[in-house]
Amino acid sequence: MKLTTLFTALALSLTFLHAADDEGFVPMFNSKDLSGWVNANCAPETWSIKDGVVSCTGIPTGAMRTEKQYENFIMECEWRHLTSGGNSGVFIWGSPISAPGVPFLRGIEVQVLDHGYMKNADPKKPRWFTTHGDVFPIHGATMEPHGDHSDHSGHSGHSGHSGQRSFPSEDRSKPSPEWNHYRIIGNNGTLTLAVNGKVVSGGDKCFWRKGYLALESEGAPVEFGNVRIKELPSTGTTAADTAPPDQGWKHLYNGLDLRGWKVPAGAESKWKASTWNLKLDSTSGQEGTPLWSET
Repeated sequence: MKLTTLFTALALSLTFLHAADDEGFVPMFNSKDLSGWVNANCAPETWSIKDGVVSCTGIPTGAMRTEKQYENFIMECEWRHLTSGGNSGVFIWGSPISAPGVPFLRGIEVQVLDHGYMKNADPKKPRWFTTHGDVFPIHGATMEPHGDHSDHSGHSGHSGHSGQRSFPSEDRSKPSPEWNHYRIIGNNGTLTLAVNGKVVSGGDKCFWRKGYLALESEGAPVEFGNVRIKELPSTGTTAADTAPPDQGWKHLYNGLDLRGWKVPAGAESKWKASTWNLKLDSTSGQEGTPLWSET
């Protein structure tokens, strides 16, 4: 056999092996840029690709979502926090932009929270969350949780989630800066989460059951790697159970500074960026200091 023929045969064999190993999964990032994703409400530099992985600064609080909606799927990703106590999440079947009055998308959140976060928690307060693996609806979404869905003080849920939070059946995540693996299956309104190889939480009758998938920025640097997805056959989700489509709405404020805005000369210090709020310092009596868009 000629050397070139041998190389060709080996290449074809590797291609077939790769396809068989993937079992229909496709990467959600190309390891070079953020093509296929939309920065919903973060600063331009919040999200980037570094060394082939998705890098998030954590500032400001917000999300980056897919361009297309998904109905039924298996999504896998690896994640790690770069600082102790880091906070993040994966949004499932979410809205195209943040819910009114908050920087978060409406949908089902799969929590991505480092163990160090609990060190800062008040031990006297009810523990209504764990450091990883919680699955819960936010800001108008609903779900019937699997397994344990009361808080650790015996009360049902907490303000904002009404007892719909599914706690993981066991703690399986590794602390920062180690990598963790999530396998999220969404099918016909049922969601399950496997942490590092074992299903630990989930919910039924999710509303919505078709929408955007998103990664969350929430205060600390985090990385996502090997993000891939396998779409499953449709189960005929109706328009009523589907998140609204992207209608072109865009946030005018990046959560970090006043790029894209104008203020009168000498009044630059009056307006301040505060995560997802713009605040006017009116202590000097200049309540009428205007702020307007450059475009």
